[in-house]
Amino acid sequence: MHSEMWELLSLDLAINASLLPIVLLQYVALVGIFSTLLMLRQDAQRLIQSKKILLGLILGVSNAALIALASQFMQTPVKVFLSSDMLFLAGLLGGWWGGISCLVLVALARFCIGGVGQFEEALFSFSLMTLGGVLLHRWFESRRLGDLTFKDMALVLLVRLGAAIAPMQVIDWMGSVSSVITAQLLSLRLATTLLSLPMLILIFAMLRREARYQQAQRRLLQLAVTDPITRLPNRRALGSYLDQLLVRTGQRPGIHSLIVIKIINLKDLVAIHSHDWTDQLLVSLAEALDTGAAGQVLHACSVPRRFMFSDLSLVVALPNRSIHFIEESRLIATLQAALLDPLTDGSGLSPKLQFCVVDACAGASANITLRNISLALQDSRQPVRYLRQSLIERAQSKEQIRLQLLEWLRLDNPPLHYQPKFCLERRTVVGAEALLRARDSQGQAISPLLVLDVVRHQDLLQAFEWATIEAVIRDAHLYSAAGLPGPLAVNVSATTLSDVNFATRLIQRLASAGLPGQRLALELTENTLLLDTRQVARNMLLLKEHKVALALDDFGTGYSALSILAKYPFGEVKIDHSMISLLHYERMRTAVSIAQESARLYQATLTAEGVETQEQIDILTSIGIGYAQGYFFSPAVPLAELTELGLAAEQCSRDRSG
Repeated sequence: MHSEMWELLSLDLAINASLLPIVLLQYVALVGIFSTLLMLRQDAQRLIQSKKILLGLILGVSNAALIALASQFMQTPVKVFLSSDMLFLAGLLGGWWGGISCLVLVALARFCIGGVGQFEEALFSFSLMTLGGVLLHRWFESRRLGDLTFKDMALVLLVRLGAAIAPMQVIDWMGSVSSVITAQLLSLRLATTLLSLPMLILIFAMLRREARYQQAQRRLLQLAVTDPITRLPNRRALGSYLDQLLVRTGQRPGIHSLIVIKIINLKDLVAIHSHDWTDQLLVSLAEALDTGAAGQVLHACSVPRRFMFSDLSLVVALPNRSIHFIEESRLIATLQAALLDPLTDGSGLSPKLQFCVVDACAGASANITLRNISLALQDSRQPVRYLRQSLIERAQSKEQIRLQLLEWLRLDNPPLHYQPKFCLERRTVVGAEALLRARDSQGQAISPLLVLDVVRHQDLLQAFEWATIEAVIRDAHLYSAAGLPGPLAVNVSATTLSDVNFATRLIQRLASAGLPGQRLALELTENTLLLDTRQVARNMLLLKEHKVALALDDFGTGYSALSILAKYPFGEVKIDHSMISLLHYERMRTAVSIAQESARLYQATLTAEGVETQEQIDILTSIGIGYAQGYFFSPAVPLAELTELGLAAEQCSRDRSG
């Protein structure tokens, strides 16, 4: 440059120092713009890689607004300091698209406010500044923001400084602008550039800090969706994957499948080998599903994805493979052999695997599918199971029953109806049997056998029977208060009766409730008494001493009926309805007569169950049986209806005798 220009430059530097507050305010505005961008977009790396034009437009619009404000404040567009930094950053972060977008807006703002005077020189200067950023864009985009170093920042600052000086040098060589104006512009650029360097460092520091924060968040998220032992995606990751499948397939079932692999004896393996050994077993199983023979089998039919569903089970997702395909191809049998070979080392107890194939899109959401898997694993002991929709509905039904069951146990209030027992001679109610009558959330009846299946599967039989006894004791008070004769009967199993504390506990409960023992009867089925224990006999004798009635239910459906009557002190024998329904056969009438005689020999009364016709009543009366229950008299009814029925029968009996 000319010596005259350098003299003017030194003078302008001193003058421009007075504009320092204005410069700082503009740079604070730029930092604020970037802070807002990061707050709105959060992911800085993605902002730079995918929003180039948007970034350029935001910087351009912001710069145009600042140009307008600065020109109003300083009455000249020349002393606008922020344009160079905006253009450089737009090119650096947004590449060609971001740089050109910002350049167009800045140039338009300069033209509208500053007019045509020296516009060409300003446009040339703006373009070179944008070009300086664009030249670094490829390099900068390839860098991870979280890993920016001081050397990286120094290179950017050096290019920024060169982009500020180079246009003025070219303009001076061209001679299109007087040395005075060139010196003013150069001094202004040097002053603002020196001030902008800390601002650029601050912006890069903000970008790096935000990128590192996002990296830390992604690491935490990865840990949240990764099993710590096998390093496989966990159940949460499986849920996200299923949601994506449902979106892509439009909730159409039958397209994709899940193979659930459960180690059913993992607890035994832990007891023998310790947790470290079983942890390694899970790792080996996961590796075998990927790189071993099992992995080759899976990759041959689909592109599998592995997930850790629980501590006991893994899930393999097979896109575009239906349950029907898996069953027809015998994939599970092949997979089972391929997995067990490397997992069995012959050193002791070997792992046992259970397989369950589930439709990945059977439910309306991922949560329903995950629940279906859990229910299937809880409800099945089969080594291989194909969980079709009917089985899913059954598993869901059992889960609803389980929840109802827990509520009944909490309140000691299972839903009971009572089947009245009638005296055939007087046609009066002489007691009733408590029967479970549950309904689902839609009001549909639930089979008592299904409820008992859930009870046994959940190991809640004794708790359920105690809850039933509590409910019957409460109802027996009301039944007795109505003046009706006989006990209310409740079914109990030999398992409950073999509890060493059962009889004592029941007697104490009756005493605390103020209910005489003869107001309660316990019915035991013949089959459950095949478990012959001394404790059962002791409990029954103690209960008989306290007047609690004991009845043998379903007589004639099991084995050694006479032997059971000889061993246990039953006061009542109930003939099963299957025998009553065949009374029209001579041989069955003979069998019932033998049962009546057997009961009489052991000082027990005999009651016929399942009576449905007058013909059956006539036959029973002729044999000498005095008590019966069944639909001919009444189905099982709520306690209030039982009371009304009993009182009405008593009134009819009095009317007939009167």
